[in-house]
Amino acid sequence: MPPAPTPSRRRRQNSLQKKQSIFVAVILFMCLFGILMNRPSRLSSRRNLSLADVQKARYLHDSHSTLLPWAQFNLKGVHETPDDNEVALFWHIPKSGGTTAKRLYECMGQTLANRMGGMARFGHHEDTEIEIFQPFKAHPNMKMVNVDVTNTNGIMRAKEMGLIASGKVDMIFTSEINTAADHLFDRKNKGRIFAFFRHPVDRVVSKFYYLQTATWENTYRPEWKDLSVTEWATEHNSDENFMVKKILGKKLNDKVGLGDLIVAKEIVKNRFFVGLMNDMAESIRRFNIVLGVDTETNEKNKQCMRDFFGDPEDEEASTSETVEEQKDGKEAKKGATDNKNSNAHPKVLEGSPEYELLAERNSLDVILYNYILLLNDQQKHIVDGYSEDAPVSVKNERKLTRSDEKAVAEEAEDDENPKREQALRQSH
Repeated sequence: MPPAPTPSRRRRQNSLQKKQSIFVAVILFMCLFGILMNRPSRLSSRRNLSLADVQKARYLHDSHSTLLPWAQFNLKGVHETPDDNEVALFWHIPKSGGTTAKRLYECMGQTLANRMGGMARFGHHEDTEIEIFQPFKAHPNMKMVNVDVTNTNGIMRAKEMGLIASGKVDMIFTSEINTAADHLFDRKNKGRIFAFFRHPVDRVVSKFYYLQTATWENTYRPEWKDLSVTEWATEHNSDENFMVKKILGKKLNDKVGLGDLIVAKEIVKNRFFVGLMNDMAESIRRFNIVLGVDTETNEKNKQCMRDFFGDPEDEEASTSETVEEQKDGKEAKKGATDNKNSNAHPKVLEGSPEYELLAERNSLDVILYNYILLLNDQQKHIVDGYSEDAPVSVKNERKLTRSDEKAVAEEAEDDENPKREQALRQSH
């Protein structure tokens, strides 16, 4: 007969049994959690939540913030009143109107940082201190700083040279938004972020046709002329869910999921002043208010606005014009574009197989864009509150509710959709 266990041995056995029970309970909970989290998403029956989505959701819950550190600490929020010392960070999304904004502010004499500052042809690519230079004598209003902020190496060089602290730059234009915001700005030198947005399907179709003829671009692709939109989208296009990937700092061949979309939406909501390519004149008006750019009394700025968007006094079309001519004229003014970067091409119509394919392959960006449409409506109240003649007080601005977000996530139609408008009105 074995000896009776001693009290200390019984305590060890009980402790071991408790640990085993806890371990089994944890395993069962994780299995149940995994089953629940990997149910098909309402947004697409073809997509399931990945382990990365679950881990990101857990991080967001634990950190009590959906903002990445660079967005939380290095950028000012949309509800923070602008001041004269802010540096503007423009996210240049390809084929979305960023080039037009860059040309406009060059015309106005703003000092810019973009690719040109690091080109060897201008002789400033080896400078060790931030300097302002004029690249073309024929364009005295065009002023640049001597750094290239369109790639990682250039951004890190600009950081080492103290670009923001130098006080010599007004605006930074880059597609590498995550890297630029993370390394160029900090808690003491916070930036203000802006971007023009375009429907993701329209944007990628424009890119497809543009790069077939853009011999001046490093990404020129003449071989795409022999491809159909469907062939290109399924076999050659790596530019899918571009916006979500860039905000999260991912590479174009990386995968993104719903957890990444949640983060991207919150960053845009809390930090971005959004503009729409199909309403560029109004978007620029808002940007100018936030930036403190005077287009009322400054004659040079007024002329630049007229050059790009036409004379406001000519907004009412002549009675001799047809209705269609009036419409075309107004659209041209609303969506001013740079001639070299504009490219007429066949349209991919909504509802066509090609459109549906591209929308599916860019589904996260489509959701984000529809959310941006709602933000664009909301921000009019915020920006007007910054102007001296504000009709609406910033204090009275409405904030997005969960019902707003749900409405945008579920509604993927255009800006005139009655359901979307109803959801917007109910949120007041």
